[in-house]
Amino acid sequence: MDKKDLKIIIVDDSKVSYVSLKTMLGSIGFKNVKYFEYPLEYVKYLKKAKQDEIDIVFIDYEMPRMNGLKVLYYTKFKFKDIITVMMTSSTDKKLKQQAIKYGVNEFMNKGIDFFEFKTKMKILSNLRYYYYEIKENQKKLEVILQYKDTQETLAVQKQLKIIEDKISHHYYGDWIIDSYFKPKDILSGDSYSTLQIDEDRFFISIVDGMGKGVSASLSSVLTVSFMNYSIKRSLEFNDFNFERLVKDTFHYASSIMLENEALSFTMIKVDIKNNFIKYLNCGMPPFYLLSNGEIIKLKPNNRPLLQNSKEYKIDEYKEKFDAFLVASDGLFESIDNDNYPYFIKFKQRFSSFYLLSDLIKDFKENIEEADDDTTIVFLKRDVDKYNIVLEEKVLLTQENIADFVNNLEFKINSLPLNVVNKIVFALNELLINCYEHSVLKISKNKHEIIQKDEKIEYNGEDKFAKLLILKSEKCVIIDLADNGKGFDVSQILKSEWFNKYHGRGIKMLKKLSDGIYYNQKGNRVKLYFRL
Repeated sequence: MDKKDLKIIIVDDSKVSYVSLKTMLGSIGFKNVKYFEYPLEYVKYLKKAKQDEIDIVFIDYEMPRMNGLKVLYYTKFKFKDIITVMMTSSTDKKLKQQAIKYGVNEFMNKGIDFFEFKTKMKILSNLRYYYYEIKENQKKLEVILQYKDTQETLAVQKQLKIIEDKISHHYYGDWIIDSYFKPKDILSGDSYSTLQIDEDRFFISIVDGMGKGVSASLSSVLTVSFMNYSIKRSLEFNDFNFERLVKDTFHYASSIMLENEALSFTMIKVDIKNNFIKYLNCGMPPFYLLSNGEIIKLKPNNRPLLQNSKEYKIDEYKEKFDAFLVASDGLFESIDNDNYPYFIKFKQRFSSFYLLSDLIKDFKENIEEADDDTTIVFLKRDVDKYNIVLEEKVLLTQENIADFVNNLEFKINSLPLNVVNKIVFALNELLINCYEHSVLKISKNKHEIIQKDEKIEYNGEDKFAKLLILKSEKCVIIDLADNGKGFDVSQILKSEWFNKYHGRGIKMLKKLSDGIYYNQKGNRVKLYFRL
């Protein structure tokens, strides 16, 4: 920017002073000068002016109807970054203190020496140049940050798309399965996968790219992506082989490692029918099992994977177990409120965690902030004895659902009041979902219907939901089933991250309850409420 580009305003009721000041400005290269003889005219102009229309304002202090202090106040109130100069010969300290309070940048005497004026104008113009330079750099920085935020958002979406969590929030016979994934940073070094091999066998993997940043995240995401693709292809041809999968993944992961990188990961095949676990653990925390109340620890059987890693070991566990937990080091190594690793409290309390939510609650109560990404997969056999509190067949119409929910609290008043309130809210949401899916036949395009305000036709066919409310010493369970087609629960859970409408119901139910578990088809659900 050149001197001639700076926009200067003079507010002075003396035309003689104006001509003198304009002459000095012109002699040193400042040509863009606007003059206001009356301060009220300037204030009127100021109200409509834009930020880049004024750079430096010279203000005479002694003017009729409005003095220079008020003009200074209005100027700085509208544009605090404008350079202001108070022209006065007064030696009144209170005047100068008030002007400084309003934000004046410089004082000048009306009869100022030309060379002193030239020096001060060089300083003031440089200040204004710096303002424009900072403003331009801020614009560039905003563009860079916006690009960064966009790319990070896309990267997170890509990572979550690659992660396959197919068995979490499901029940299989008397087993319930849950997971927890909490990145510490936007890009997580943790990735994980849970897939169903067949009716009773599952694959579980947690991958931790050691270190932070993009490289660690890429290593974990690429490894999980390779596993998922390999498993899906093998299941398509009914040809799943755990040993082959481990071998292929091990060699693939080592091939993408940089020289000083390391990768910790687990690969586990769990057979809940035959109480059989086959696993590879490369430098991850131990696995924990419960068997008849006893805590069993399965230690890592391999070191973290490096670029030159060649050998690995697969082990087996063949004893009966009632709970199985796999986690990344964010759970165990985070420092608790007593300044010890949470691992110490975990060992003492693991056997008391009935649901994953029990563990998460305890973890959050003892840890201000996890020291690393935290990923947990938890399998639990529910062998409690339950008594029936309520068993009903609910007609799925809007009127009947409303009547049923309104009278529900009287039917289950033997339960604690706080649980009753949660059950009423939860069942209202669940029955409306049953009505939408089973009766109105809407699922995938629900968000489009909401956005377009489309009308939905009822086909007149009566549909029912089967409801059981059960109680044990530890939990109350809502067990609700309809005869609809069901839905892919894992996709709905993913959509919580991306979609305004999809997944809101499940998100609310997860907050209301201590655990939510669907059958494979997605047309039956169990909600757990801890007592």
